[in-house]
Amino acid sequence: MPTPHLHRQWRAFLRVAASLPLLVGMLASGPAIGQVATQTAPKAVAAGGGTPPPAASTSVTLANLAQAEAWVPRTATQVRRFFENGNVVAVREELIVAANGAPDPEFSLRFLAVEGEPSGSSSWSTWAQNYARYAGLYHRHGSFRIRDLQRATANYTLHDLGPSQRAGRSARRVVVFPVRLDKSVWLLDVDSVTCVVLYAAEYDVQLRLLGEVEALTFTPAANVTTPFVPVMGITAVPSVDAARRSMPGAMLVEPSLQDVAEYALGKAQVVDNPLNGRRSLVLAYTDGVDEFFVVQSPGSSDWFAGLPSQSKAGGGAPRTMARTRDAQMTSLLFWQGGTGFRVDGRGSLRRLDDFAKQVYRQAILGG
Repeated sequence: MPTPHLHRQWRAFLRVAASLPLLVGMLASGPAIGQVATQTAPKAVAAGGGTPPPAASTSVTLANLAQAEAWVPRTATQVRRFFENGNVVAVREELIVAANGAPDPEFSLRFLAVEGEPSGSSSWSTWAQNYARYAGLYHRHGSFRIRDLQRATANYTLHDLGPSQRAGRSARRVVVFPVRLDKSVWLLDVDSVTCVVLYAAEYDVQLRLLGEVEALTFTPAANVTTPFVPVMGITAVPSVDAARRSMPGAMLVEPSLQDVAEYALGKAQVVDNPLNGRRSLVLAYTDGVDEFFVVQSPGSSDWFAGLPSQSKAGGGAPRTMARTRDAQMTSLLFWQGGTGFRVDGRGSLRRLDDFAKQVYRQAILGG
């Protein structure tokens, strides 16, 4: 059960949340956005058998957010805002998702423009290249999503703030608040008819805005003519043991989750890099909404070789871990036994430090 201290935190946040619509409106405002051309006569994707998409409702729950993500085909013109070092980059994009109940439906995420920059500028070229390479990451991991409904229900609470408007549609404004206070807080505008998220703003517990995705136009139909295809070969595996069988001779670790016990393995993938011919194991862990990743790359050279820290007085193997952290992200890197390790997660999730140390200890002991 939540402690009285947590209840006080929740009540305090809800009082602040009442003023968040004004704050978000100020942050989301900017130069007037011109009329955006939309796809002509998009073809609706049939939902198929199984659980149907959510019916029109004035209430929003974690369950119908998850259901809408899986079942509602959609086409949207969006603005994705990146916040870094006090600067904001607003990138306009087109998202088309052929949702049909499948866990990973076809989609496309196409770069359209960098707001405030002329067409053909270096900024346009940079972001066009980013979208060509990282569209899959932006769509799957770059904003709010229910990744595991059971865990999301255990680890988050949803609070309805009342009616709203977004992309010319009626919406409900809600806050999704974590039980543990080292996670992000999400302010959402949810379409009243489909329960699709039309606006997502990510805050840390100090109410610093970390990122936004805002729909400018929205249609609950989709025709994916050019689906996203990852540059690297990706093979899903059910477990670390299965990855070991597909990567014979590799030193791989199955991480202990004692420091992040509310998380569970969501996806395990073996990734083939065509540039260097190497294979890596990518493990994605989720508490239902938040994620962190463990990347294990056998055959990597020692990232820290030659550093003064590697010359340990008195002999013995030196142990070195590098860490970078800002409000958005934490990354921890280490190397052991021919395998490079990287742990990536939210900047507020400081428990990743202890988690990474535990993975390092496991690697030293041979997995």
